[in-house]
Amino acid sequence: LVVWMALPYLDWRSASNRPLEAHVARTSFQCAPGELVPPAWKAPEVTLSVIVPAYNEEYRLPQMLDETLSYLEARSAACSGSFSYEVIVVDDGSVDATYAAALGSLQRPSSLPPPPTSAAAAPGGRQPQQPRGGELRVMRLASNRGKGFAVKAGMLVARGQLLLMADADGATNIRDLERLEQALGRREEDGGPQIAFGSRHHLRQEAVAKRAWHRNLLMSAFHLVVWLLVGGPVQDTQCGFKLFRAQVGKQIFGSLHIYRWAFDIEVVVLARIFARSIAEVPVTWVEMPGSKLNLITGSLTMLRDIVLVQLLYAFGLWRPAC
Repeated sequence: LVVWMALPYLDWRSASNRPLEAHVARTSFQCAPGELVPPAWKAPEVTLSVIVPAYNEEYRLPQMLDETLSYLEARSAACSGSFSYEVIVVDDGSVDATYAAALGSLQRPSSLPPPPTSAAAAPGGRQPQQPRGGELRVMRLASNRGKGFAVKAGMLVARGQLLLMADADGATNIRDLERLEQALGRREEDGGPQIAFGSRHHLRQEAVAKRAWHRNLLMSAFHLVVWLLVGGPVQDTQCGFKLFRAQVGKQIFGSLHIYRWAFDIEVVVLARIFARSIAEVPVTWVEMPGSKLNLITGSLTMLRDIVLVQLLYAFGLWRPAC
């Protein structure tokens, strides 16, 4: 029991002793040694970075990427070059073909505009084609570190002015990004929120009516524990659709210690420590088959992590990065 309680702390210690590059086994893009993470002083290179953590998602990921790339390409074309993007898929040490499935999105015509008629055909068939308005970058971790670590890796590597975390199952429509952007406002100087959480709280009554009673009981207990230990105005901390201004996102995820399912809770705690406000925005959401979260074990694990976050910060064993 003691070892189980200490697992998040031990996991953090083992990961924090090495730079991010040491955890990366493979990337679809080139970068010089030591340059995987852009320096803090470097200006953003694109308008939006979409970070997609993926573990054993070879079947659900392709559709999500097709829809995301189609939307972003259309938006880039409509904005006449004033909107650019990158999609960063972080393969969290999958044992299936997630990495290949992500790269396959560049070869499916449905996700990209047709190439110019003047483009020469490559010998042996069609070569992978990057989107015109942005770039798809795929990064594979050497081992499974957890969803929180995968999101952290993507956030630190990202080059966007805005950083969107989006789940690989595509449960939230990518078009709801516009709702989150409206919540943040056009300029950081306007003094609005720096973080926008997609929320399913408005769908709660419908979900309660469809779920079994024991699932409703566990979910209600989990939300009560979160409210008692963490507090704050956010009703839905676990929706996998969150938008950050770049400086804030890198500040928070650079300080992240929880690498598994409860990392969202630490994001809320760190936002409070850094005095960063969070807007909660209703989004469309569809429950997708293939979830890897066991409700009972997942709830117990998240309860443990929430308690540890509070204790380790209270005793100074964990501190936010400078």
